[in-house]
Amino acid sequence: MQNIKDFIIIKDNFFEEKVYKEILFDISRLKFQNKSTVDNGRDNKNDYQKIYFIVPLNQNHFAVEETQKNIEEILDAKINILESNYFLSTKHIEASPHFDASQINCLIYLKGLELMNSGTGFYKKEKDKFIPNLNVGFKENRAIIFDSKIHHASLQFNEGCASRYVMANFIDYKEE
Repeated sequence: MQNIKDFIIIKDNFFEEKVYKEILFDISRLKFQNKSTVDNGRDNKNDYQKIYFIVPLNQNHFAVEETQKNIEEILDAKINILESNYFLSTKHIEASPHFDASQINCLIYLKGLELMNSGTGFYKKEKDKFIPNLNVGFKENRAIIFDSKIHHASLQFNEGCASRYVMANFIDYKEE
């Protein structure tokens, strides 16, 4: 396993075409709930959570199994904990830079318009300010695998953005 501190990996065509099409069918038939009302063990009181709609996925879900296989191959690591969710996110007013509690985040863009401003921004924190450092545009079937301690946020507060479906995966790996 490579050192994960401060890394960002961008992988296009993360899922094989057949699996990707199954996932698109899956999200078309599911009912998404507002994240601010879903209790999944995280603090959902933040206002920015109101623009996210969620479907939690269990460990036996086909997309979770495929994601785990792909991530373990890319990172050459064994995953210990994998929490996965489908998200629908909509336009919002401002950036909400944050970091996650897991070691690794794997954000997979599933469905939406291929726009820079529907992607994800990464930030450097200096004192009490967040300075934009890197933007990754939205592209269907693109995965961004990164150190969860890097501050990041949806870019859907900018002009020219669109709603998007993603699969968010919060990962802890086994130390070897």
